[in-house]
Amino acid sequence: MHRNFDLGTLRSFIAVAETGGMTSAANKLHMTQSTVSMQIKRLEESVGLSLLDRSGGRGIRPTAEGEQLLSYARSMIDLNDEIWGRLTAPKYEGMILLGVPGDIVRPHIPNVLKQFNRAFPRVRVKLTTAGSIDLKAAVLKGKQDLILTTEVYGEETHDLPYGELLNVEPLLWTGSLEGHAWLSRPLPIALVRGCAFRKPTVDALEAAGIPWVDAVDTDSEDSTSVAVAADFAIRPELPSFDYPGVEEIAHRGELPTLPQCSINLYLADGPNASLAQELAKYIRTAFGAEIPMKGAA
Repeated sequence: MHRNFDLGTLRSFIAVAETGGMTSAANKLHMTQSTVSMQIKRLEESVGLSLLDRSGGRGIRPTAEGEQLLSYARSMIDLNDEIWGRLTAPKYEGMILLGVPGDIVRPHIPNVLKQFNRAFPRVRVKLTTAGSIDLKAAVLKGKQDLILTTEVYGEETHDLPYGELLNVEPLLWTGSLEGHAWLSRPLPIALVRGCAFRKPTVDALEAAGIPWVDAVDTDSEDSTSVAVAADFAIRPELPSFDYPGVEEIAHRGELPTLPQCSINLYLADGPNASLAQELAKYIRTAFGAEIPMKGAA
């Protein structure tokens, strides 16, 4: 007798395992919590095993058997999506120009591109990394179809026709592990050209009466990361930063508080708009938000 797993149920199981809760998984999948709970119950009954541990105080986690199923389930879903994309996506062909600031390429964009490529194998994505100011200028010139930006929350410039707020995060001071560059005066800072963080960073330092100096002159996030890791400079970062040898500075109030930062998505109104809209869906899911930006048309 052949027994088959339901792929929709496996998607729900993966979502619960990754988010740690039925409600969070339901929100991610755009389903009701009761539907997800019922799917998990039927899955456990069908295999005769407890797949999720609900006893812990830090959310739901897979049991040993659940971890085993989780690995297979991800492979099955990935293969399903790849086959589906190759069979159903021939009408989607072309190239999308995607621009992302280097400081938010990780952790979401690699997985977004991987999933999008599986679903739309005939579409090429050309990724450009640059500062938010330069990326917005490129959209206005028709040189980008879809961009992400980092901007000071509440001070976004609405010079593009359409924008969405994906997330709001605090800016943090970061430096070398156990470094001392943050104690230097003038304070050496490392920011790429066109970085939207420059003005709020400089404004905060000058308001606090802290002299500063540019430690690097580059378009490369990697170059600034090297400077920071070498204790040559410090720089502001979002909480999701992940650079070897770099940590948040425990400055105990000796450095000024930086403003909150908005992560925004902008779409160009051009010949690739429909393709860009498809890619935007994956980006929204990755950031867990679909919120119209304040003042957006």
